Amino acid sequence: MATLRSNPGPPGNCTLLVTEPRCGETVRAELKKHGLRAKNLRPTSPPARARLPAFPVADTGSARMLREELLSACRGLAELIEAECLHVERVEPPVSYVLVGPVAIVSLDERVRGREREVAEQLLRIPGVRAVYGKEATEGEYRVQRLVHLAGERLEEVVYREHGLEIPIPLGRVYINPRLATEHMRVAEMTAADDTVLDMFAGWGGFPLVISKLGRARLVVANDANPWAIATLARALERNRGKLKTPIIPVMADAALLPELLRPVFTRIIMNLPHSSKQYLPAALKLCSPRGCTIHLYTVASSPEEAAEGITVGEVARIVKVLDYAPYKYIYRVDLKLEGREKNPSTIG
Repeated sequence: MATLRSNPGPPGNCTLLVTEPRCGETVRAELKKHGLRAKNLRPTSPPARARLPAFPVADTGSARMLREELLSACRGLAELIEAECLHVERVEPPVSYVLVGPVAIVSLDERVRGREREVAEQLLRIPGVRAVYGKEATEGEYRVQRLVHLAGERLEEVVYREHGLEIPIPLGRVYINPRLATEHMRVAEMTAADDTVLDMFAGWGGFPLVISKLGRARLVVANDANPWAIATLARALERNRGKLKTPIIPVMADAALLPELLRPVFTRIIMNLPHSSKQYLPAALKLCSPRGCTIHLYTVASSPEEAAEGITVGEVARIVKVLDYAPYKYIYRVDLKLEGREKNPSTIG
């Protein structure tokens, strides 16, 4: 995300890596990971297959090798094509921010305080940005962002787009982090066709909606205690009706009480409440299917070892660093595998 300014001069030849919309975030992340995205190039026209994500690459040979890895993940559509590109100057704002539809949200930390107006005016120059809000904190029972208006229009609701889905987001009412888009796709792609999925802290529905769009799982139950989040999910279900394949059942309840409301039928459980997921493990275990289940537990830690600390049930199959959270702190995903009938509620040592 940056302000783009074209340099004078005619376009030149370039190579684009083209994929399908559902794989766009995955390709973007892989190109960034391998340092292969040519950020100073912009295609002069879309690829022949209209509206497909197309990324200029910096090294055609390395991109060709990466393409082979992406073919299976993107179901055969990861093509390198020759095109014309403009050289552009990328002017990066001096702070990190996220885009939620036409809104840029910047954390009001020590880098910004005292120069909020200056930073906001820079962010308003990004194409498509109509408003800038500052995030003061993530707080309250529902862990929502406390936002203050800094510049541009005053918007109460925006349409956020992720993996071809459209979600109407009420600003400051539900937690949203566009940097989780790739993680939503990763978990969706791990989900089997015969899974029964429970998202204990679904929020506006990032995991359930992407799982449903891919047609994974037989059923997804999406729970959240925040009434705004459940209302947002309900509207997203209606808005994206033609794109969703797997049924999603919204539930609004305290996650600790779910064993009193639901039967133990779930083969995959998502627990994305990083600051307190572990305290809800006993409830999750009571909801696992008798034939076993996989639990994706998210937690804040400084190392993989700390992320797994205190978990004494099941097999820790994988620990993945998902996002940077703070200096020397990260959000990790701990994948737990539980065999059939292993539902010992003593999980935290």
